[in-house]
Amino acid sequence: MTAAADGVRRARSGDAVTVLQASFPFNGEDFALFLRDVPGAMFFLGVANPEAGLNGTPHAPDFGADERALGLGVRAMAGCLAGRLTTSS
Repeated sequence: MTAAADGVRRARSGDAVTVLQASFPFNGEDFALFLRDVPGAMFFLGVANPEAGLNGTPHAPDFGADERALGLGVRAMAGCLAGRLTTSS
């Protein structure tokens, strides 16, 4: 997870990244059930843009995403994968 955060930090300022560990309320997420059996991590990509009127909250009736965040998400995942490739097992 640190590699993914580092990938975004390189693309943006460091204060644009927040790493949460089981502190965000994922009440409706079933992903935790998979994590009981298989190690993994869930990434939450912030896509809100209040200035543009985009809420960014999934499943909300007024959901809207700032699509510029998608590039950051791709860089974060690429950073995570690159970190895994360079880490010895």
